[in-house]
Amino acid sequence: MPLGSFRYHYYGIENVENYRRELDLEEAVVRTEFTCAGRQYQSEVFVSNPDHAMVVHLVSETKMKIDFWLESKLQTISTIQRENSQIISGNAPSHVDPNYVESENPIVYMHQELGMPFCCQMHVDTVDGDVSCVDGKIQVRDAREIRILITAADGYRKGSYDMDPSIEHCFASCEQYMNRVKSRTYQQIRSTHRKDYQALFERSRFQLETEGREEIPLNQRLKRIKRGETDLGLYCLYYHFNRYLLISSSRPGSQPANLQGIWSESTRPVWSSNWTININTEMNYWPAGICNLSECFEPLLCMLEEMSEAGKETAKNYFHCRGWVANHNVDIWRQTEPVAGLAKYAYWPMGGVWLSAQIFDYYKYTGNRNLLKNRIYPVMSGAARFCLDWLEEGEDGKYRTPLSTSPENTFLDEAGRECAVSAGSTMDLALIKELFQNLSLAAEVLEIQDDIVEEVRKVWIKLPEYQIGQYGQIQEWEKDFPEQDPGHRHFSGVVGFHPGTTINPYDTPELVEGVRRFIERRLQYGGGHIGWSCAWLINLCARLGDGNSALFFLANLLKKSSYDNLFDLHPPLGESKGEREVFQIDGNFGAASGIASMLLRSCYGMIELLPALPDAWKSGRMEGLLAEGGVEVSIEWKDHQLVLAVLKSCVSQEIEVRCCGQKWKIHLQENEEKVIKG
Repeated sequence: MPLGSFRYHYYGIENVENYRRELDLEEAVVRTEFTCAGRQYQSEVFVSNPDHAMVVHLVSETKMKIDFWLESKLQTISTIQRENSQIISGNAPSHVDPNYVESENPIVYMHQELGMPFCCQMHVDTVDGDVSCVDGKIQVRDAREIRILITAADGYRKGSYDMDPSIEHCFASCEQYMNRVKSRTYQQIRSTHRKDYQALFERSRFQLETEGREEIPLNQRLKRIKRGETDLGLYCLYYHFNRYLLISSSRPGSQPANLQGIWSESTRPVWSSNWTININTEMNYWPAGICNLSECFEPLLCMLEEMSEAGKETAKNYFHCRGWVANHNVDIWRQTEPVAGLAKYAYWPMGGVWLSAQIFDYYKYTGNRNLLKNRIYPVMSGAARFCLDWLEEGEDGKYRTPLSTSPENTFLDEAGRECAVSAGSTMDLALIKELFQNLSLAAEVLEIQDDIVEEVRKVWIKLPEYQIGQYGQIQEWEKDFPEQDPGHRHFSGVVGFHPGTTINPYDTPELVEGVRRFIERRLQYGGGHIGWSCAWLINLCARLGDGNSALFFLANLLKKSSYDNLFDLHPPLGESKGEREVFQIDGNFGAASGIASMLLRSCYGMIELLPALPDAWKSGRMEGLLAEGGVEVSIEWKDHQLVLAVLKSCVSQEIEVRCCGQKWKIHLQENEEKVIKG
């Protein structure tokens, strides 16, 4: 929930002209400018990751008089005023009911059980004006240049599943951040921020032949494509904006990006701004590898390490199994138990299994063996232990999960009743196959031979095969149950194809056709209409090599599921009271992954260039994508043909490269660049 708001008020500003604001994606800076009485006013705002501070810089051609103040929607606020600073502090609510729970009093403050403490400090200074306290605000007079610094802290203690109730600790943290940042000039702070941010953002560049619409306001560009006009540059902007969001919401030391990333405006946020791990959290990290932002994996891995400890008790107490387990919803306290509610979403013990497969990407894209050995492998091994105990051997000698669901979807039984629980759903099967495959590969890389690996390999070969249903589709459940909603938003039945690889065109081409039929059936009944679901479709089509369909759904995402600031839109599901249209960030991150995957595929032990190039993207350039194995790839094409590709590997290795029916075998030395010409 939002800690607070920073506000400022100009005196004597009337009849504003030439108003403009922009987010500079190159520098992660918001700029605003306008003129009044012929004089120009400008501001810059950014949040510095290295300095733990928000920085605001105001300049004008004339002397300014401005009030500055902090405020918060939260209660129990105390305010401390100093000559040129203001501090607000207090506690978050003791309890907040989720938005989907009907409640007369959803937000509760209890003095005997205070919620999370917080503190926020604002410091205002100027080189040429006067600063004073007036009516609880900081007032600056006669200044042409003003700097505002804002720091914040809360009582969360990482990894302790507890909080520090002391506001004094928050004060001390705020003061420490503030003393460090205010001793430096604005330009020094800005330079540090720029260097830190651009070290990640500048790795990748995406360009298409455009129509020169970059100066048209974004809301107008969106209206034009909704009318059916073409704006290729908007796809490039969207790709870079979504990378900016991931860089800004998932950095070493932070929490992972949650359902809203970090951009929650409500004290009762939708789905509690938690991590929903039956698709949404995984999708948030699909672009981290391929878009060359591997550092952004770090918060997810940290959360998984903590979850794997908390999940041991859940595995033991709920399931009587070894290892660790997590269900569909995780919070900052690393809750791993099932939540209250319908089985179709509340009961799903595969959350840890999927996240363990997802985090293996951190190794696949970096090749970091120490990371794999010391951090990723233990998490994966614990999830595999749970699966080995949870699976049950049937009369046919095959192992299945005894109770399972296909996330949030339901089927009809013989009597026509709506049901959610069966044995051995296809998603359970696919995720366990993926985890077992990854664990076995990791053991080979690390030269590990332990009891868990041996158990995994014995059970792995006895997992059931994927089934094809009456419509030629991959079955979503072990039996070909009729779906209650054939156009359901989740594509859980084909998770083995994407993001998994146990269904692929080289080993199981007949199953790939089943994937295609599954998708067609979903779409036939209206599926893919929700932002993140549409983003999954982009990735599915890219992996199928169908660039035109991928581009169609990318355009749909912008036309039907995006706000004017490009945040992803999640409509009401129509399943309970009180639902409303909300921002949910997984559609943004899924789209970034989808765009990159149209131009690069490396999940099948080779690097494939332009695997799903749409007809409309006739000529262009994509720089700095990352292939599995730690190979940085830049591609240029013209008239749908490869012009050149530049490959650079972080380790010495031999790779196979394919493009448009051609193959190359290339040996790369560490940090050596090789050029392929079309």
